[in-house]
Amino acid sequence: MEALILIVLAILFVFVLIYLKNSFFSVQTVNKSKAVKKEEIIENYETKMKDLVLKHSSNKENLTYEKIKLLKQINHELSMNLFFDEIEAKQIIQKLSKIG
Repeated sequence: MEALILIVLAILFVFVLIYLKNSFFSVQTVNKSKAVKKEEIIENYETKMKDLVLKHSSNKENLTYEKIKLLKQINHELSMNLFFDEIEAKQIIQKLSKIG
């Protein structure tokens, strides 16, 4: 009988620990709106392009090659991203291509 009580108490203790872990130690996620997420993605791409232009500004040929490489990568990422349709992706690529 005492063993049964100990087992029930141990199981109850485990459930309490799991509840406390899930309640107090879980990471709270912040839900951002679709517009905010899109803007953050675009700003990140603009920063990458500006950094690339600064890094390769002394060599125009290398700059052109690296810009094309980055634009292809960004285009691929945008085509896979559910937030952007084809028209938006083209507009972003055109905007990024004019940087530098």
